[in-house]
Parts: sequence; structure tokens; C-alpha cells
Amino acid sequence: MSFFRKAAATRAPDVNYDVRAAAALLQEGALQSAIFNSANFSSIATDAEGVIQIFNVGAERMLGYDAADLVNKTTPADISDSAEIVARATALSAEFATPIAPGFEALVFKASRTIEDIYELTYIRKDGSRFPAVVSVTALRDAQDAIIGYLLIGTDNTARKRAEDALLKAGALQSAIFNSANFSSIATDAKGVIQIFNVGAERMLGYDAADVMNKITPADISDPEEVIARARALSVELGTPITPGFEALVFKASRGIEDIYELTYIRKDGSRFPAVVSVTALRDAQEAIIGYLLIGTDNTARMQVEDERKKLDQRLRDHHFYTRSLIESNIDALMTTDPRGIITDVNKQTEALTGCTRDE
Repeated sequence: MSFFRKAAATRAPDVNYDVRAAAALLQEGALQSAIFNSANFSSIATDAEGVIQIFNVGAERMLGYDAADLVNKTTPADISDSAEIVARATALSAEFATPIAPGFEALVFKASRTIEDIYELTYIRKDGSRFPAVVSVTALRDAQDAIIGYLLIGTDNTARKRAEDALLKAGALQSAIFNSANFSSIATDAKGVIQIFNVGAERMLGYDAADVMNKITPADISDPEEVIARARALSVELGTPITPGFEALVFKASRGIEDIYELTYIRKDGSRFPAVVSVTALRDAQEAIIGYLLIGTDNTARMQVEDERKKLDQRLRDHHFYTRSLIESNIDALMTTDPRGIITDVNKQTEALTGCTRDE
């Protein structure tokens, strides 16, 4: 018996292994086919020189070209932002200390060196419009490991870019508010102990952040009588006992109820000022409360305006009363008019003389 027959006789075929391997290949092939034929991915395969050989339905949908427009005619560099390709070539030349020509080589240089390469690139549609894409590049090799082409799989990155821009704007806005000297931003832990005390809080209250962080709660710099009154009012409103102190300042926010209220803050020097305070509960990914954010504005100017308005209203009422008294005390029939001659007031003598009431 030959060596090969002996080997065959001593090793029984593993049918189950063959079936599993075949199934795995089928599944892998189905997955690759699904990705390659998906309208959600632009799959562009080129030859070794970069000329497009395959342009899938996803690429057609994203870029607006028919496959026939590009296959055997152009490279992926021709549908990419030229300035970005030049910048990429320059960056790669510096990174690898070798000159890399702007063009298709810049798009596949890393992949040709078996380096994983995923990057952002602006694609240009047939109609000239542009969109940001995330591109993954793979070198295609034959049995001898020679490169026979490249596969560029791209996804439209527009939605993520918009979300990032929105987050950046929101972050900039939040940062501007949080770092503004016009707002006192005080963040606490779940127990109310101050963890962050921004420049606005320092300016308004006269404390350095180090004076209060990890030491006191916002209740300690608030009017105690107002805190007690707030606790009582909330206890009645919500039908549950609320302890005077920090709990009274954040109780509504801890229940997910919007809470904006007026409160008197006490500065380090003992002076006081009215503030309008907005409270938000800070939560983790599991919705557990990890702290609170109290954003306050100095309400002094508005209160002064309100006081002046009240004083003016009182002066006007006093003046009107004085004027009425003068008119009524006169024994003659009197009336007043506006510049157009319209009667604005009469005294009782005029009413008696004319037989008409003031309202008439």
C-alpha cells in the first residue's frame, strides 16, 4: 500500500467539517454580496492602475453616475475633491518620508502597503454637488499576493457631520453660557455639594471657587428664611414634606419638573442681591441623578426698574387724587379737556348743572 493510500485509510473524512466550512463560505459570500450590492454603500473596485472596473448601485445612488459613465474610464480620484487629495498626498509624503503623487496613489498608498486605511473624503456628484464620505480602502491581491486592484467602500457621512456641527454649536453655546461672567453656573454632586463654581458665580458672589468647592451647598449662600419659606410652599404644593435646605432648591428638578424661581443670594461680604435661578438635574446614561446645575442671573436691575415703576404708579395715583380733590372742592362747575377739546373730567357741580354723570 502506498503512502497516500495509508494516509487516506488512517484519516476518515470529516463530513461535518466540510459542511460547516461550506456553510461559512456561503454566509461570508452572502454577506459580501449584501454589502457590495447595498444601496447604502458605494463600492468601487479598480484595477491596479486605479481605473474603475466595478461601480455598484450604492455608488450610482450616492454619486449620480451610471456605472457605464465611469467603468474603464476614470479613477476614484476624478470624483474626489482635488484639494483634499493634494493635502492627503502632502501629509502622507511627510508621514512616510517618500514623495506621493496627488491623485489615485494618495487614495490607496497605505492599502498598497497593507496598512489599514479608513479616511474622510469629499466626493463630487455628477451634478457637481458634494458630500462628505468615510472611505475604507482594501488592496485586492491574487494567489501570488500581487496587487490586482483596489476596493473602496464608502458611506455618506452627511448626517454625522450635521450632528457633529450641531453638537459643536451646542457645545460652544453651552461653553459660552457656562464661562460667561453674566451667569453664575454652579454644579453640585447628587448630595448638593458644590463641584463647579464658574467665573460668573465668583464675580457675583465674591467667593473664589476654592472657597466653596467640595465644602458647601448652594443653600449655604442663599437667604435661609427664603429657603425655609420655599420648603413650606413646596411641601403644600406637592403634598410631601420637604426639608429646608438644598433639597428645597432642587426638589422639582429632581422630579423632572422645570424649575425657575427667584432667590436672594448672599455674597462673601454679607451683602445680598436678588437672583433668578434655573435648576436642572444632571443624569447619567441610566437616568440616575448624579448632580444638579443651578444657573443664576443677577436680578437687581430688573427689581430696581420694577420698584421705580411702582413708585411712578403711586405718584401718578397721588397726583390724580390731588387733582380730583382740587376739582371737587371748587364751588364752580369745572371741566377739563384734552388738546383736541374732548372732555376728560368734570366735577360734581358740573354734573348738577348739566344733569349728566362724569361717565356720560
